Amino acid sequence: MNGRIHRTRAFTLIELLVCISIIALLISILLPSLSAARETGRRLVCRNNLRNIWSGVWMYTLSWDDRMPFAEDVNIDDPEADPFDLAFPSSIGVMLSSYVPTDNWRCPSAVAGFPASAGMGGWKMTYVFSVAGGIGKGVPYDEHPQAHTGGPLDPALSNYAHFDGRPVKLLDGRRYVQGAGLNNDSRGSWSVRRAVIAEATAGPPGQYEYPRRGALEGRIDLGGARHQFELNSNSATAKTGYHELHADGEEPNIYFTRRWEPHVPGY
Repeated sequence: MNGRIHRTRAFTLIELLVCISIIALLISILLPSLSAARETGRRLVCRNNLRNIWSGVWMYTLSWDDRMPFAEDVNIDDPEADPFDLAFPSSIGVMLSSYVPTDNWRCPSAVAGFPASAGMGGWKMTYVFSVAGGIGKGVPYDEHPQAHTGGPLDPALSNYAHFDGRPVKLLDGRRYVQGAGLNNDSRGSWSVRRAVIAEATAGPPGQYEYPRRGALEGRIDLGGARHQFELNSNSATAKTGYHELHADGEEPNIYFTRRWEPHVPGY
C-alpha cells in the first residue's frame, strides 16, 4: 500500500518578523487615535458634570430669590475633610446636594481631589469653587460694609469670592481696578479674569484649547487681559483646568477652558 505524507508549510522567520512589524506599525498608528478618543470622552463627561453643577446653582438661585449660595470650603483648612459631611452645612457639596447628582462632582481627568489622600477613584469632589472662605471664615455679601455700593471696594467688583450669597446678576469673573486695567466696560477698568469653578487636571504648559459652548474657537471676551487670564488659570499647579461662568447684566455666558492633556499615565 502506497502511503502519502502530507506536509504543512510553516512560516519562515522572515515572514514572522514581517507580520510582527506590520502589527506593531498598525498599533502605533491606532494608539494616538484611541488616546484622543479617550480624552474626548473624558471632556464630554466633564462638560456634562459642569453643566449639571451649574444647573444646580441656577435651581438654587431660583429657590432663594436669585441669590448665589453662600458657601464655605472645608478643604481650605483640612484637605482630608469630606466636603459632603452634613456637619459642614455651608460646604458647597452639602448646600447643592439636593440639586446636583453625586457622580457629577468628579472629573474623570482629575489629578487631585478631596479627601486628598483618598486617591483616584476615592475622591468625592475634584472641583474647586471660588467660595467666601474656609468654614466659619467667610463673609456673606450683604454683611460686607461696601456691598451694594458699586464702588471699587464692593466685593462684587473687587474680589473673586463668587459663592458669597450675592445676587446672581453680580456674578462676574473680572476684577475691576480703579483708574487702571487693560479693558473697560460699563463697570470700570479691569485687567484680570478668574474662573468661578476650577477642576484639578494637568498637562504640558503653554498649550491651550478654548472650547466655548461646545465649539473650538478663541476666547474673545478677555480683551487685553487674555495673557493674565492664562497665567491665572493655567499655572504650574494641579489646578490647571477651568470652567468659567459670569453673568454680565442680564446675559449669562458660560465658558469652558482647559489645558490640552494628551495622556496621563495610569488613566
